[in-house]
Amino acid sequence: MNVSVYIDFLLAAGLVMLALQVVSEKAVLRSIILFVVFGLVMALAWTRLQAPDLALAEAAIGAGVTGALMMMGWRRLLIINPARPAETPSGRSRLAIPVALFSAALVATIGLTALDIESPAHTAGQVAGDEMAATGLGNPVTGVLLLFRNLDTLLEMAVLLIALLGARAISPPARPEEAAVVETGTPLVGALLAILVPLSILIATHLLLAGTHEPGGAFQAGAVLAAGGVALVLAARLQPDKHPGIMTQLAVTAGLIAFVGTGVGIMALGETLLVLPGTWAVYLIETAMMVSIGLTLALLFAGAPALIGRRG
Repeated sequence: MNVSVYIDFLLAAGLVMLALQVVSEKAVLRSIILFVVFGLVMALAWTRLQAPDLALAEAAIGAGVTGALMMMGWRRLLIINPARPAETPSGRSRLAIPVALFSAALVATIGLTALDIESPAHTAGQVAGDEMAATGLGNPVTGVLLLFRNLDTLLEMAVLLIALLGARAISPPARPEEAAVVETGTPLVGALLAILVPLSILIATHLLLAGTHEPGGAFQAGAVLAAGGVALVLAARLQPDKHPGIMTQLAVTAGLIAFVGTGVGIMALGETLLVLPGTWAVYLIETAMMVSIGLTLALLFAGAPALIGRRG
């Protein structure tokens, strides 16, 4: 038997075991750590399935940013009620096993049915692939997201903005004890930030520019950019601010503004709504989306409407 079959089997078995551990673990912190590991293994699985764009998104967003948000939520739970251990309820629902079995049977049925279905002669994917050469983009994922299904991408940016507004609407005022406490003169933190923050900007820029021809794009770049912001928040170099300035508001909405402005403005030239005029428009929108995604995720992590550099 081929070695790759063993690798695929180990990845599949590892995903199932990690998923069971995540939902059955009583300690919240261990469950979060296992979830991050699950996301990284899932990224390896997407790589084995020759889907590098999904692998990057899973590693950066599914494991990295989401894991950081869960860690911050766990820390705030301890601050709200430090006397009570952060554990999941010990009681189990009687419906858990039947629902799990039904879900597994449903997924297996859909998968087996999909294997028996013959692909039609002309699918939307084949048509998009045939027209990809005329777009000047070498990455079909970017082409689909910004040229063929750009309305979906626009709605995703709108949902991300709504999520930030919803989080701010229900979040209580930040407490002083929730802020990160790092001594100003700690040399290791400063040296680490001097490496991590420029590196995150460099990697985000590479993913943004490479996204038109190879795996990458605005979502992956924005997640990496947010990682640099999270590091600054954890080190107290960036602190929550109650009053978002005009620059923060513009940065958060830059993706939507660029997308809608370009898509609607092209109608003045007689084109259809959301038709992008060229590769320059793709770079413009992707850059704006990267900034919006990065700042939005950093603000969600900080639990604040704005961030301000530490004084002194």
